[in-house]
Amino acid sequence: MFTIEMRVNGTLIAHVYGRNVGDGRSEGLTQYFYELYRAGNRKLITGDVEHKRENGIEALVVKILADAMVSE
Repeated sequence: MFTIEMRVNGTLIAHVYGRNVGDGRSEGLTQYFYELYRAGNRKLITGDVEHKRENGIEALVVKILADAMVSE
């Protein structure tokens, strides 16, 4: 499980919660469930992405943010 807070001038604008939910559909990938909460409009976006763990948490967060933008 991981959480990421995004703040501007100390004010929370968004929060991402994610967790590993097991093997992905493709070899070598892990599936992650996420919730992205936007504080300004109180919007909750949920989804899941597949990620190669060796690519690191930064790449996973980028993938989640891109997926959340498409989901809107």
